[in-house]
Amino acid sequence: MERLLEPTLTWHDGAFQRDLRVAVDASGRIAAVGRDLPGDPERLEGALLPGFVNAHSHAFQFGLRGVAETFPKDPSTFWGWREAMYELVDTLDVDRCRELSTAAFREMLGQGFTSVGEFHYVRHAGSGPGDRHALDRAVLDAATEVGIRLRLLPACYLTGDIGAPLAGAQSRFDAGSVDDYLHRLDALAEEIDDPRHVLGIVAHSVRAVAIEDIVRLHRASLERGLPFHIHLEEAPREIETCRAVHGTTPMRLLLDHGVVSDNVVAVHCTHTEPDDMRDYAAAGGQVCLCPVTEANLGDGIADLPVMCEAGASLSVGTDLNSRTDPFEELRWLEYVQRLAREGRGVLRGESGDVGTTLLEIGTRGGAHALGLDAGRIETGCWADLILVDHRHPSLAGARDDQLAAALVLAGRGELVTRVLVGGVDR
Repeated sequence: MERLLEPTLTWHDGAFQRDLRVAVDASGRIAAVGRDLPGDPERLEGALLPGFVNAHSHAFQFGLRGVAETFPKDPSTFWGWREAMYELVDTLDVDRCRELSTAAFREMLGQGFTSVGEFHYVRHAGSGPGDRHALDRAVLDAATEVGIRLRLLPACYLTGDIGAPLAGAQSRFDAGSVDDYLHRLDALAEEIDDPRHVLGIVAHSVRAVAIEDIVRLHRASLERGLPFHIHLEEAPREIETCRAVHGTTPMRLLLDHGVVSDNVVAVHCTHTEPDDMRDYAAAGGQVCLCPVTEANLGDGIADLPVMCEAGASLSVGTDLNSRTDPFEELRWLEYVQRLAREGRGVLRGESGDVGTTLLEIGTRGGAHALGLDAGRIETGCWADLILVDHRHPSLAGARDDQLAAALVLAGRGELVTRVLVGGVDR
């Protein structure tokens, strides 16, 4: 045993409990949780939670804060914002990528995210062949510097739209071919020497990867035992184009081609049809929602009641990183549904408690999406933990059994007083 922690409160088995001790072994995993663990503990004033898991981030977009927020003529959409993102891509070299990634990861960690899934699709840092994947290494270096746990999700990106060539700034995304992508992924796996860093497989979207190549990438993810992530049905135009070319929705296209299993995470699903979602969830598919980003871009409101009814595993991500506060992401997840449906408690659990459900989505759900032994204070999991000030004035009056809801619905990242990754203070 390397450390023995005794916080005031511990989030364990879906509730805040008192008098629990958490033992951490030398490898950085939780060795035991219990009330009678022997030893001289470190007494921590506060509530101990598993660190939040950010299941979907584009760290370089940290550089877009305040950009594309002026509308001199007409309201804009995702597609207008995308042009501003392309302008940032044109300026992105290795140093700038590392600088922005470091800033994004540092803010995430300070706000309580101990793990991040970095959905990274910009490459080609220069003209030489050795520069093609230098930005992947820049992201890895940034995560190492900050100390956050990273599931790097390098994206395969091959077309500008369904059946259309890459154009303009999209040339910086070009993975070459599925063979090139997988070769580089395997080579990158050999280069990684930080035990906190692992990889996943990504098809950027049905716009950027042909369905036959998506099938190959999904198969490769199963063969390698890696998560498979894909942007899906964020904007109506994507669905309209897919219908025009394939005669069906993007989600149904994946279903028809067998690209659904319990390692698949569809990001957004803002406009997914109910029957498609039911079939997707029944096949084990997961959904990552990014409520602050989806609000920022005017994407729309996902049908969470159908996702919950279908039993889809849910997680949240910060996506474009206009904000990196886990409490705000989870709060928006519930509140936007209340506004849209004129009712409260959309994400209530079996007990009716919204707070418990939301905390589990932000921790356990995110860890499941990234395939990490995290998001739980349980034996064998990584000791990725946060301590929050449960006596902060913003939480005044909340009993132990109300603290989960108080944290999510009234809390903010600034309540986090300590962060541990692999049992080490950050």
